[in-house]
Amino acid sequence: MQLPNRPFSTPTSSSGGSLVPLLIVVAALALSTAIFFFFTRKKMAAQQEAAVVAAAAARMPASELKAAEAAKPAPAKPKIETPALPPPTTPKPVSFGFARPLDLGKQLLRSLTSGDFATAGKLAAAADAAHSDSATKLFQELSKMGFKPGTEDQLELLGLVENRTRIAIPFTKPGSSETLSIQLDLERDERMGWKIAKAMLPKAMSAAVASLPPPSATPSAAGAKPPVPGSLAPMKQLFAIEESSDALAFASDFVSHLLKHDFANARKFVDETKVPVERLVGLCIVFEEGKYSLNASKPLIVTIANPEVSWVIAQVQSEELQQTTEFGVELKRADIAQPWKVAGLNLSDILGSFAKNASKLGVPYTPIVKNPKGGESLALYFEYDRAELHPRAQKQIEVIAALMKADSSKKLRIAGHTDEKGADYYNINLSRNRAETVKQQLVALGVPAAQVETEGMGKAQPLSPNKKSDGTDDPEGRGRNRRAEIYLDF
Repeated sequence: MQLPNRPFSTPTSSSGGSLVPLLIVVAALALSTAIFFFFTRKKMAAQQEAAVVAAAAARMPASELKAAEAAKPAPAKPKIETPALPPPTTPKPVSFGFARPLDLGKQLLRSLTSGDFATAGKLAAAADAAHSDSATKLFQELSKMGFKPGTEDQLELLGLVENRTRIAIPFTKPGSSETLSIQLDLERDERMGWKIAKAMLPKAMSAAVASLPPPSATPSAAGAKPPVPGSLAPMKQLFAIEESSDALAFASDFVSHLLKHDFANARKFVDETKVPVERLVGLCIVFEEGKYSLNASKPLIVTIANPEVSWVIAQVQSEELQQTTEFGVELKRADIAQPWKVAGLNLSDILGSFAKNASKLGVPYTPIVKNPKGGESLALYFEYDRAELHPRAQKQIEVIAALMKADSSKKLRIAGHTDEKGADYYNINLSRNRAETVKQQLVALGVPAAQVETEGMGKAQPLSPNKKSDGTDDPEGRGRNRRAEIYLDF
């Protein structure tokens, strides 16, 4: 059999591919040899040089060998770096970190109650530790004098003046139940929270303040020139005696008497030539009926603080009426040596709020009105065609009776009024009956009948229109006209 002739082909592609790995291996060997020679060449040269030196040294006489060794430079000693010490730090003042003004007051009371005067001193002087010892001594002296710290529920937040918040720390006077207070002006510090900037003590505590050493001196501020070269600037006084009430303290005492319905003492604060007594009585009545109390967070705010004129906003709240409102107190004095007097009461907000929400108490209107003849009077309201007292009127009459019994020389006049419905003669009699009902209730409460005068005005002096502008009946307006007004001859 004859095999077919096939042309012989050389495997060019396969043989060419087998050379590539071989070339890679050869290149790697060459590279490793070069690296080995480069790094070991110096070491080999150094070893050869050392061998030559050793051979020469072996042939050198001993005396020459010692001289050569002595001529060699001594090896340099390694430098040991001593780490730098941090600069000395001055101790930081004690940081109590109170988030709220009353928290500071409570902690101070706890320290004083437990007799820990050292902590109380540090707390009082947290803003300036240089006062710490004198603060501790002050509290110790007060304790020796018999002053006892009050309870936490007696602690008061009085209000705001400028950039400070004032609280009152209660103390009981020695040998009595009378309460005095140290008033602390607090400032807000971002690092420390609230801190004491100033403490005002009542005059009864002046002996304790007098026992303190004079304020120590502190270095003058940078760049400031002391009075005498090298001298120290006097330290700012932390404690002081309250010689007279400032505007905030005066307003706080005045409002406190009002909230206690203590008209007799509240009246002592008022300039009656500028503030009608009816306005003051009306405010007492509103406070009693609405059961108002001072706003816990911002009770009093001094908006204007001048030496002879100040304005204070009193913020109050009533849970009974579920409202928060305010009234303004204007204070004046002839000069800084004279005491403050209440020269004005802005009651528009509180009376408006009271009238708006009084329906929750079944009370239709505000107790203070501007009477048609000018001035202000107290108003008691009646149901349609009735002369019986509304339950609301009873409280008003009780307040007035207490004032009348306190001074038998005082007199008051009661005028009865009606709306326009009904005949004139009928309304005259009805208005007289309303005035007489009020008088009889005052007499029943102990007011002598001779101190009270009555009259009936009928429909002659309406407070509000009895009809709307379109001529239709206005029940709300008529309701304001069914009243008895009380004019106080105080």
